Amino acid sequence: MSTLRGCPADLPRSPENIGFGALVVARAWKFDGSPHWVVPGFYLGQDEFGHWLHQPAGSLVARPGTAHLAATNALCLIPHRGDWIATMYSDASEDFDVYIDLSSNVGWLQMKRDAWEVNSIDLDLDVIRSRSKGTFLDDEDEFAEHSVSMGYPQKLQDSVRDTSEKLLESVAENSPPFNHAHRESWLAKVAGLATA
Repeated sequence: MSTLRGCPADLPRSPENIGFGALVVARAWKFDGSPHWVVPGFYLGQDEFGHWLHQPAGSLVARPGTAHLAATNALCLIPHRGDWIATMYSDASEDFDVYIDLSSNVGWLQMKRDAWEVNSIDLDLDVIRSRSKGTFLDDEDEFAEHSVSMGYPQKLQDSVRDTSEKLLESVAENSPPFNHAHRESWLAKVAGLATA
């Protein structure tokens, strides 16, 4: 595991020599260097959109001060480009269908025993498609507060806003990779994992 305070800088955007089923820990930080969510998963492969992970039900999902076991299976997409990380759910009992964390400094770090971390800085705004509420942008109040208290540069604020608008449109239009048809091929690979 990383022992650094805050998100490690200048990490490569893609992992090298990562194998199917490798442990991948998604580790998010806040802009001020404090730790945020940590979610384990297993590597499924990559396509034109990015790298896909399976995050199984029952996994320990934790951040300082709170933790829970994941109630349902999820797919996590780490894009080749763009400042975001997406989680997609296949279980209709989960209200969230698509949950995209606007992020920066997305990068891969190899750990021991062929495991990996994907590090990122969580920038508060989330693009969500909910089964009950439709598609919307969440946590705008938190983004505004942290922009001041954590000193987000104006260029970063503008970039996050621009990216969130594009993602909102793409999710609302049900474009790949956010549509169910695209994620089915990745869900089919889950059965091949040793952990499945």
